[in-house]
Order: sequence, then C-alpha cells, then structure tokens
Amino acid sequence: MVFPTFGFAFFFLAVFIGFHYVFRRNLERRLFLCAASLLFYAFWDWRFCFILAASAAANYGFGLLVGLNRDHLKRKAFLVLSVVFNVALLGFFKYYDFFADSLNGLLFARSGGGFLLPLLHVVMPVGISFYTFKAMSYVFDVYLCKMPAVKSCLDVLNYLSFFPQVASGPIVHAEDFFPDMTRAIGSGLELGSRPIELDRAVLHIMLGLLKKMVFANYLSTLLVDPVFLDPLAFHALDVFLAGLAYAVVIYCDFSGYSDMAVGIALLLGFHTPANFDSPYASWSVTNFWRRWHISFSSWLRNYLYFSLGGSRFGTARTLLALFATMLLGGLWHGASWTFLLWGAMQGAALALERTFNYGTAPSPVPGKRILQVCGTFAFTYASWIVFRSASLGQAGLFFRSLLNFKGFSPLQFSPVNVILVTAGLAMHAVPRSVLSVMFRAYRALPLPVKALAAALFFAFLSVVSMAGIAPFIYFQF
Repeated sequence: MVFPTFGFAFFFLAVFIGFHYVFRRNLERRLFLCAASLLFYAFWDWRFCFILAASAAANYGFGLLVGLNRDHLKRKAFLVLSVVFNVALLGFFKYYDFFADSLNGLLFARSGGGFLLPLLHVVMPVGISFYTFKAMSYVFDVYLCKMPAVKSCLDVLNYLSFFPQVASGPIVHAEDFFPDMTRAIGSGLELGSRPIELDRAVLHIMLGLLKKMVFANYLSTLLVDPVFLDPLAFHALDVFLAGLAYAVVIYCDFSGYSDMAVGIALLLGFHTPANFDSPYASWSVTNFWRRWHISFSSWLRNYLYFSLGGSRFGTARTLLALFATMLLGGLWHGASWTFLLWGAMQGAALALERTFNYGTAPSPVPGKRILQVCGTFAFTYASWIVFRSASLGQAGLFFRSLLNFKGFSPLQFSPVNVILVTAGLAMHAVPRSVLSVMFRAYRALPLPVKALAAALFFAFLSVVSMAGIAPFIYFQF
C-alpha cells in the first residue's frame, strides 16, 4: 500500500476516525495505532510483521538492560550487543547475497572451485533499513542518557512501525518521537491535547503528491529510465538532460514521500522534523548534507561519526571518520559497488572541504556564491549518475555518452521534459520567506475557498497524472 492511492485514502480515513473519535483511552489509542501500523505494513507481506516485531522486542530488551544498569562496562556491553544484533539483522536480509556472491567469485578465482557459500535470494523486508536505524537510535539515546528506557514494549513497537514513516522514513530519533507520542496520544488517563494542524498537513500532502505524481513519475518514465537503459542510443544533450532529470526525480520522489509522511503524521497529532531544505541550493557538499535527507545525515553524524571519534582526536582522525561515515552511508543504501563508490565520493568531498576549511559559510559576494552553488550541484550531478547506475560499467557508459555528439539529434527536449526539469530545479531557489508569506496567506483564506482550492488541485492531479504509480525510489532501501 502506497500513499497516493484510493486504498490508502480509505485506510487512513478509518485510522483518523478511530484514533480521534472512537478510541478515547490512552492504552486503546496505543493499541489501535500499533494495529493500524502493522496492518499497513502487512499489505506488502504479512511475514515482514514478525521481523519488525522481533526487532522491537529485542531492542526494547536492550533498552531496558542499558537504561536500568548503573555499571558502565555492562551498559557498554549491552549497547554493543544491540548494535551486533541490529547490524546482523540488517546485514542478513540486505547484504548476504552480495557478499556471498563476491566472496564466491574470489574463492573460485583463487582455487578454481571448492566450497562456495549458498546464495539464499532472501527477500528484503520493506523499510528494514529505516526501522533498524530507528531501533539503534533508541538504544543509543538511552545509553547517552538523552531519554530514559521505555517501560512498554508496545511503545517501542509503535515507534518502529509508525505507518507514515515505516516504509521510507524519515528516521525520527527516539528522543524526539517518544515525547511527541505522549503529547499526541496522552499519558496515563489523560489524552493528548494537541490540536490538529489541518492547513499545514493538507499543504504538505498536496505538495508531496505534486512532486511524486507529476515531477517524479513523468520524468522517470519519459526521460530517465529510457536514457539510463541505453545511453549510447541518445545524443549527448539528451543524456545530460536525463542526468538533470534524475536529480529532480530523486529529490521529488523522496522529498514528496517525506512531505506526505509529515502531513499524515500531523493529522494524527505527531510532529515530524523536516527532511529536506532546498538541497540543490547548497554552496558546498557539507552544506548539502545539512539539507538532504536530514534525518539520515543527522543519524550518521550523531551515532556513527561521533562514535568514530568525530573531530576530537586531530585532523587525520577527523578526515578518516568523515570518509568512513559516508562510505558506510553509501553501503546503507544497498549491496552494490555503485553505492560504495557514491559513498566514497561523498566522504572524499567532505574530507577535502574540512581540510581546506571550505563550505562552512557561503561567499558574501553574489557571483562567487552562484559559482559555489553551481560547483556543488555539478558534483552532486556526477554522484547521482553513479548512484542511479546499476553497475560501475553502466556509470562509465553514461559518462562516455555525455560526449556522444555525433550521429544523433536531441530527441528528449520536449516541452514537458524541459519545463519539469527547469521547475524541479528552480523550486530550490524560492526563499523561505516567500514560502512563509504564501502559507500565511493560505491560512487566512475562508474554509470554503480552501476546500475549493483542494478540490481543484485533486481534479488537476487526476487529469495530468500518469496511469499507475511508480514505486517510491527509497522503498528499495
């Protein structure tokens, strides 16, 4: 079940009514929310629910062992055990076949046969990368004394399975989610008193639908997929435009999902931190990672980079920690050499910027700042090509095709493609102050006008959107 469907609309309507108007006691709401989240997750495969529940139970136990123990060595030992458990769970489902196949190739090349590891072709549970990182966040936050250990396994299961976030994030940190859940649901016999932010929720959902249903679906189907499938069959300008289009697609697809997740959670009284902040307006790679997939980058910083030493042990250790963090961040996306290369590119860029103290602030000179933004986007463009390619060979083929000016004429510069790519990039240049003014103007409109605007928007979407819904890109991670 995905957000932009009538099936989800009916599902959420039932959840909304049940959560706000049927179940009025604290425990009832917690049970109802958990049941709804597991039902949502079961639409992919009901067997995945057992893996999710096992992760919740295990990390609930680790949280108690860490939080209720006063001995520092025992706390650290239980923390390490929790990390081993979560990495093993994620590694088995996501990376076993990749490493087994790579090791088998190495063993066969050296010995000409012998024992080979079996390939299990394990089906990866949807969202396992996201809820595993959330589970690790919980135990880390308890260990770092950012929050007490949660006394109810049901609450930990609600945290990991919360249906607006379970399939593709955002990775809301435990120290933020549990107080927010108390405010939304209530504690003890008291119900949460937070009002529903309807205007903000509706705008988030409509913006997310626009990004996904129009920008991401059209560009991926009409431009990105055909060109990446066989870049040598296209003119260099078509290939270049397809690279730009993929930058728009991955942003609109993922930020569109995040926008919808934020809006849906708001309708239930949950506040989700922003996950994107005009990333293509960044003036450095360092600044880009403060704007792109913010919940993921902050997780890497807080729990991995700092654990590797951060900037506390000299320049060499800092650079190594930056590179290793982003290399593992690339591997988190999937078992592929292209993801490893992409992570290495990001880590090397961050290390270089730290070495030369570049990127901490934009240039005060407008012309230089424009050059900074263009340079950062050029690097991001190249890295997205590696990220999108199915193999290192395909990535190399795409880059070679950027020089393929002979024998073809540009075919992909249709008005729709050009307008969508231009608008998808231009939206990053809209200042926050303008967005704030537009939001205040929308809130001031009478309710009938807002209802009419929403009706016109959905009518427009039904006319212009393509038949069928392409899967969200980050579902595969």
